[in-house]
Amino acid sequence: MGFELISGVEVVNELPVIYIRKYRMALLADTHIGFEEEMAEKGIYIPRFQKKKLMNILEEVFNTIDVDSLIIVGDFKHKFDGLGRIERIELNEVIKYAVSRVSKFVVIRGNHDNYLSILTRKYSFEFVDKLSFDSFLIMHGHYELSDALSNKLIIIGHEHPVITIRDSLGSIGRFQCFLIGETTYGSQLITLPAVGAYQTGSKVTLDRSTYLSPILRDAAVLEGLRPVIIDDEVGVLELPSLKDLYDLLWL
Repeated sequence: MGFELISGVEVVNELPVIYIRKYRMALLADTHIGFEEEMAEKGIYIPRFQKKKLMNILEEVFNTIDVDSLIIVGDFKHKFDGLGRIERIELNEVIKYAVSRVSKFVVIRGNHDNYLSILTRKYSFEFVDKLSFDSFLIMHGHYELSDALSNKLIIIGHEHPVITIRDSLGSIGRFQCFLIGETTYGSQLITLPAVGAYQTGSKVTLDRSTYLSPILRDAAVLEGLRPVIIDDEVGVLELPSLKDLYDLLWL
């Protein structure tokens, strides 16, 4: 069993992936397939690594846990203005692999997922604005909450959270992390780190204006957010709440 973020929801190994054991459901966010192609169009050439990293993660997930449903919590693709040639090829490869391994493959619409619906004509996967069942509400996180939803566990992506820990001697490290907490409505909240290799993240702070997601910016109880670091060397490490962390360290 992996590190449990809240009851019934655990981290898979040291990956930016969570598993809802009751539903045999794995969730990950912000894969940004096609990022390298868009950078190349701007004259910036970087190694093509996004798809490879995602495929490695998926293989480890499927080899570690029993997965019936795979959920991409938004920004599966990267290009805003269409489907790039390489982006389309790589998305096809990932989708083909995913639907061969699970009974249900769902992509939550993110702000980068324009034109992704074209691929639903070829493959059997769901492309939806949000996913709501029992006590769970899964959405990308680029829109405000429309209801109070005090009885829900809300799971979002979009933010790409990272935390930089320093002491009086300087920086100790910069780590991807989950953010666990509550909204001002009383609902529980989990923010997923980005899977994309080049999506370096938004700094976790107590300043609301620094957050990308309106859910974190406007509705989260920031002082109570608990970062849970994932790192190949550190492993999975739960930190104190941001309020307590600020009393001990500089972020």
